[in-house]
Amino acid sequence: MGKPACESVHEFDDDQEFYKYAPGITRSIPSEETLRQRMDDIGASLRSQILSENTEMLKSNGIVPGRLPNGYVPVDIDVTPFDNSKTHKQGVSRTYKGCDGYAPIMAYTGTEGYLINCELREGKQHCQKHTPEFLRETVRLCREITDEPLLVRLDSGNDARTKAFIMK
Repeated sequence: MGKPACESVHEFDDDQEFYKYAPGITRSIPSEETLRQRMDDIGASLRSQILSENTEMLKSNGIVPGRLPNGYVPVDIDVTPFDNSKTHKQGVSRTYKGCDGYAPIMAYTGTEGYLINCELREGKQHCQKHTPEFLRETVRLCREITDEPLLVRLDSGNDARTKAFIMK
């Protein structure tokens, strides 16, 4: 139904059969907390499949990431703070931008900026935490859609030596 809040699970409490049929719940409508945990588990367990489907979608639509004039395919990676001030969502904390929110890291490839990878992170998480793993995953995903040399560009929150590097 596209409801963003787990509290919405109770909108149709009077129609138990609908909830059992629609989302495949076999026993009863879960509490808000249980629903949130189940959704988190589903999201974490399907992450690699979602990323794989994303690259498959790009390939099946004939997407070829554009190259820079020097022949390299850019891969731009940056943390993008979200402002979730005045909310009580799990994981919301102070970002480096000074607001309460999340600090997801996102990776785009090609001169067109195709989203190739993203990861939701708590607002307080430093941009370098788990970034090596994210970089490896991003390069692997880029390799699924292009064999061209990659120019990976990171923001200044990362070490100056690794701010830009080339993957052949």
